Amino acid sequence: MVRSELEARALAQFDSLVEKGELFWEPSKEIKVEQQPFDVYFRISATTQQKPYNPNDTSRRPGFLDDDPEFTLCHVTPNHKLIMNKFCWLRPQMILHTLDFQSQTDMLARDDFEAAISVVKQLGERYMLIFNGGPDAGSSVAHKHLQVFQRPEWKTAIDRVVEGEEVDLPFTYRLYRLTESCQGDKLYEEYRAMCDELGIVNGCPHNLLLVRESMVVIPRSCATIKGDIDGALIQGGANAMLGMLWLKTPQQLENWKSYGPIKALTDFGVVPKTQNGRA
Repeated sequence: MVRSELEARALAQFDSLVEKGELFWEPSKEIKVEQQPFDVYFRISATTQQKPYNPNDTSRRPGFLDDDPEFTLCHVTPNHKLIMNKFCWLRPQMILHTLDFQSQTDMLARDDFEAAISVVKQLGERYMLIFNGGPDAGSSVAHKHLQVFQRPEWKTAIDRVVEGEEVDLPFTYRLYRLTESCQGDKLYEEYRAMCDELGIVNGCPHNLLLVRESMVVIPRSCATIKGDIDGALIQGGANAMLGMLWLKTPQQLENWKSYGPIKALTDFGVVPKTQNGRA
């Protein structure tokens, strides 16, 4: 397997930080739960229980002000930096954040897309970026950032849609197919067009998913459901809407299964009123 220079560096830094005990990750196996219209895959990692959760912080203090140099991978644009994520379910996981404080509830800006497409092209087709726009879209930090990680080995429902398969997703979304020459300006224009079509304005919770061949916007209603088991909240960001469900405890898995994974994702999203997707 040929790795890009950036991927090789990310993996080397990831492994070094894990060995030093400065980055929290442990190997985990996917737990497949068959569902309709798509299956879901759970991962449980106890090491992520230490992950900070403060999405409603109103201090406007930069959440990534004191980046450890050992966690830094590179500057991507004059106002974006790519760093290692400290609490991980996957190897590796990265964060692309703005240098100055911008709110995670703000819509993505033109330079966010310039940074995002640069990272996608540098890392290659095996990687994806996600944006959790606000607490009700699954964010845990108030400072604007995107998450970067490897795509799953299995095909997501969106992968199947891009390949031409009809998949009746239970939540509203819009999809744009990228060309190899696609740049940040074009992505920004398409993102704003999809948001306009979906009624998403600044402050509205939504997810964005970006890979080499497609970009998806998903409006959100919530990111947390209590379920039947106390202290085992059903929660999820953009990755969850694809069926990648990352948990901290076995009790959360039982709560998800009891509630119904697809029912939870339906409740997280917005019920479709018209035909989904977009050419």
